[in-house]
Amino acid sequence: MTGSRWVRNGGVASTSPTFLDHARTLRARYGPGPWPGFGDPLPDARPDSTRLAFVGGGEDALVRRTPDGDGVVPPAGAELASHLEHLLSAPVPGLSGDKLKGLHDLLTACSPIDVADDLSTEVRRRGLPPDGLRRVGRQLAEHGTHRAPVKIGLVLLGLGGDIRDRELLLLLGTLDELTLYAAIALHRSQPDGDLAVHALAQQVAGWGRIHAARTLRDTKEPSIRAWLLREGFRNAIMDEYLAHLAATTGDLHGALNHLYVDTPLLNGGGGILAAMADGQGGPAPGLAEYSHAVPVLHRYADLVHARTPTIAMLRDLISITMFFRHPPQELPWRPADIACLTARYEGLLHEPRWRALVLDHLADPQRPHFHLALRPAEVLGLSPTAQCLARLETGPSLLDPTWAHALCNSDLRHVAHILDLAERRLTTTPRPERDHALLLFAHFLRRHPEHGWPLLRSALTSSTPEARRIALTTLAGWPADTLTQEAADHLRTARTSPPANPQETRP
Repeated sequence: MTGSRWVRNGGVASTSPTFLDHARTLRARYGPGPWPGFGDPLPDARPDSTRLAFVGGGEDALVRRTPDGDGVVPPAGAELASHLEHLLSAPVPGLSGDKLKGLHDLLTACSPIDVADDLSTEVRRRGLPPDGLRRVGRQLAEHGTHRAPVKIGLVLLGLGGDIRDRELLLLLGTLDELTLYAAIALHRSQPDGDLAVHALAQQVAGWGRIHAARTLRDTKEPSIRAWLLREGFRNAIMDEYLAHLAATTGDLHGALNHLYVDTPLLNGGGGILAAMADGQGGPAPGLAEYSHAVPVLHRYADLVHARTPTIAMLRDLISITMFFRHPPQELPWRPADIACLTARYEGLLHEPRWRALVLDHLADPQRPHFHLALRPAEVLGLSPTAQCLARLETGPSLLDPTWAHALCNSDLRHVAHILDLAERRLTTTPRPERDHALLLFAHFLRRHPEHGWPLLRSALTSSTPEARRIALTTLAGWPADTLTQEAADHLRTARTSPPANPQETRP
């Protein structure tokens, strides 16, 4: 695999780094993946852009759009197929540097998610040669400096690629922004398509995991089905997106009915049921749409009752119990099943062992994942204010959820102390974490105008536009009689001056 130059005729595509260069740098620094930040920022990212930003792979999952391009009409699938046909029909296939750069520049105006299917259909209908498609696909994938040409290159490798392209597809696919296209290309081009996509799915954590797992929805491979049930559904976006797929493709019903259920399967099964319960009515099918829900819920209750309790198990149990406390209006189950399961899960949740588990977990303020017991404590009627304060005294990261929980659930006499601890922690916090934390605090400070000005002042000068915007909105919402003179002056100046950044607005 080469880097930044077109192979044929020595033409140079761009002085910008290629996506392949970017992926190779991340692999050298962090290993095979998942990579920090889902591989973002990408080589074509525009930090000054006013367009809504998505994490890697999110835009293709959530939005169908036509790129804005200075009045340029984006090419459609048939037009791109004609361009490829012309390129490949020359007596000597026209893969010169200039022509490839022209194709690359043309593709920057297209929306790959909108044209990929039509392009694939047209390429097949016209019978374009697989070896030619592979050559063009490799050139775009290896040398592309913009995401759209790289994505189309991956589409072409799915149409004409073979085992020789496996390494390239796995490497580029580890960038979540490209995983969807790499996964489909792997599935189409590799002799062991399911296993190839499975290998890619384990290298991504965000939208890439979701895209790759969805490509495996029809797999019959036992190892992949077992992986989906134990960990494959988990992702950094929302487990709800993959929970129903994992339950059906992985056969959760059959797996839990085995005489022996291993701990990873029990934990995964609980996570899947909890995610379907939490996500009911959301972006993917929920518990009400799972055809085996009733027998699986009974079996899971049997298993939980017999196992040693854990915080993760309790959190899943709470999600399932809340589903029955607030069921969907048209739950397609027999009333007797609903009543039986409701009573059963309420009974499980009220077993004394859960309260003892939570109190033990919160007793150590330096315990890893201390915050995971906070919501269970609320649900079980416990008041962990003292434990939260003890945790905050240890100076955890400002991104630790304990800060938010403490601010939302403590009375006013504790708020000033909590904010004072946060201000002190801010002075030793690295900048990226600091800016992210200030964005979060700017939200929570809306309810604490009497004590929050020092932190809000820091948010107002953050390097993150969103943090500044939220902080300004918060400041504008504080009662006038709670503002310090400095805060009042800042607000007055903001209202009379135009925003320095087009994304920011005056209050």
